[in-house]
Amino acid sequence: MTTAVADADILAEPSRPLPRRWLSRRLEPYVFVSPLIVLIGIFVLAPGVLTVALMFFNVDILAGTWKFTGLRNIQQAIGRGEIANSIVVTIEYALLTVPPSMVLGLLVALGINGLRAGGSFWRAAYFLPVAATLVAMSIVWRWMFLARRGLVDQTVGKWMGLTDWLNSSDLSLPAVALVGNWQQIGFVAIVYLAGLAGVPKHLLEAARIDGASAWHRFWHVTWPALGPATVFAAVISSIQALRIFDTIATMTKGGPAASSETLTYLLWKRGIYYFDIGGGAVVTVVLLAFALLATWIQKRASRRLERAGSR
Repeated sequence: MTTAVADADILAEPSRPLPRRWLSRRLEPYVFVSPLIVLIGIFVLAPGVLTVALMFFNVDILAGTWKFTGLRNIQQAIGRGEIANSIVVTIEYALLTVPPSMVLGLLVALGINGLRAGGSFWRAAYFLPVAATLVAMSIVWRWMFLARRGLVDQTVGKWMGLTDWLNSSDLSLPAVALVGNWQQIGFVAIVYLAGLAGVPKHLLEAARIDGASAWHRFWHVTWPALGPATVFAAVISSIQALRIFDTIATMTKGGPAASSETLTYLLWKRGIYYFDIGGGAVVTVVLLAFALLATWIQKRASRRLERAGSR
């Protein structure tokens, strides 16, 4: 009876203000992450909002004037046909670099992982292109693709009948993609080597004892365990393909006839070379859309891998 009366008195009491200790505990996480939120707002959100706003203005940097033009920048960018061409070139470059580097990187990783000695040396050798300065390496590759005197024309060119790659509208993009593969294979191999270290050894041993061949052990044990590494390597390689600029600026300058002009190079040409800030902003938004699409694909692939692994 006494307990019931006490509970009734507690319920009858008027609502009290929240204790300071409880409120401080609720606010502590936001206090700790507030510097990061501020930095994200300054360096990510604010530039993004400004870029979208610049699409609707004609900015004269020399005169320091802003003039609202509505959809004129978008209409001009579409009417020139540059964006459509750059989108096609960017997709072609991604197709020429991402799948080959994924396959070759996996083969390299499997080869290095199977070595009993010298694995560290080959890891460093294949990772060197990733750590090297791409502009300097592009200058070397440009010399190698020099018409009639370069190493490529003197060897592969004579065998295949393909010469003067950088001045050909059909061969300039494959030449740039070859350099991209040369750099990306080492990165993909390192990612796969990290994934191979996490493959359950007891499952491989059990499959070997059961008489499974090397191919069946790879397909049914190793490859499913490499799912997260595959998604990560594919997304990073795709983003690198979208961001390609140094190699094109050094080797082809987007030519000939815009055959190797990707979105990033068009962005530089519009926004920096021609001082067309509004046109450059339009290209930036298109490039951002591609990056968001790659992120969405990554999330979808990760969820499917998680569902497959949980079954």
